[in-house]
Parts: sequence; C-alpha cells; structure tokens
Amino acid sequence: MKNELKKYLERFIKLSDNEAEMALEFFEYQKFPKNTLILRSGDICNFEAYIKQGCAREFFTDHKGNEHTVEFAIEDWWISEINSFENQVPSQVSIETLEETEMLMLSLESKKQLLEAIPALERMFRIMMQRHVHALKKRLLQNMSRNAMDRYKMFLEQYPTVVQRVPQYHIASYLGISQEFLSKLRKRNMDL
Repeated sequence: MKNELKKYLERFIKLSDNEAEMALEFFEYQKFPKNTLILRSGDICNFEAYIKQGCAREFFTDHKGNEHTVEFAIEDWWISEINSFENQVPSQVSIETLEETEMLMLSLESKKQLLEAIPALERMFRIMMQRHVHALKKRLLQNMSRNAMDRYKMFLEQYPTVVQRVPQYHIASYLGISQEFLSKLRKRNMDL
C-alpha cells in the first residue's frame, strides 16, 4: 500500500529499512470518492497528502463566484494548502478530488513527530517546498509573458495525462481562458 511513498521518500534521502517502515507509520491512508471537497476555503487545512492514485485540484472562487484552478495533483504528487497547514490559518483555496482518489495523509502533529523521529526527512520536505515555489513562480511568469496557445502547450507538457482525466472547464480555468476559447486552441493545436 505504501510502497509508492517509500520510493518517493528514498528519491531524496537514504533511509534504513527500519527508518522507512517507521516513517510510513505516520501517514494515514484515506480514499475519497470523485468530486469530494477535502478542504473548503475558510477552513484550516489539516493535512499534507501524497497522492497514491487519482487526481485532485486546488482552486479558489472569486467574488463573482467563478472558480479558478491553481493546480492539479496526480499520482506521485503532493497536495495541501501549505500556508494554512503550517500556520493553522484559514485556507484561501479549496481542494477537490476529480477522480476517486487514494491519499496517504500527514497531519501537522504527525509531521512534527515524523521529523523528530527521522530528522533527515526535513531535507525532503525542504526540497519539495523549493520545487513547489519554483513551479508556482514559473507558472506566474508564463501567465504574464505567454499567449494562451503557449500556455496550453506548456500545460500539455506538464500534465500530459490530465487532459483526458479532467473536465475541460477545469483546464480552461487553470489557463485563465474561457471553455470556448480552449476548444479553439485544442482544434488549432491538432491542426499544427
């Protein structure tokens, strides 16, 4: 059940068999049906989650009631609202499963205990955070400097399997365009 997470951890640090088994004990397995809101905007995020199987998205709703997808998370990725989780403040985003999704979840208390038990994992979480910040900055710069077609092509490169797995209106909201314009981009991209 937790073999995927063990392999993930070992990409960053070398763990003894005993440390690896101990680390996995801090995670709780959860299975969520499709379209489950596992974090609601305004609530405090109580998890960091490794996605074993499935797909989820992080999104916010603007003052007009329009949803804007911030990111997608699929197998072997993590999802959380880090500011809310780490600082125990209300979340500005919501997290929803887009497929039946299996996660290995870590509570804040469990994370603290895990890092006390295996301090070397601090490095893994630091690297994960650095990569996340880099990805968000890259996306922000792309949104500011690239046209919609370029953003769509970059989305296809970053999330090659997501296109078939999620509704097109979520992809459109991620790209910051209308669903109709996304349809035009998809057709134009196929014609190239």
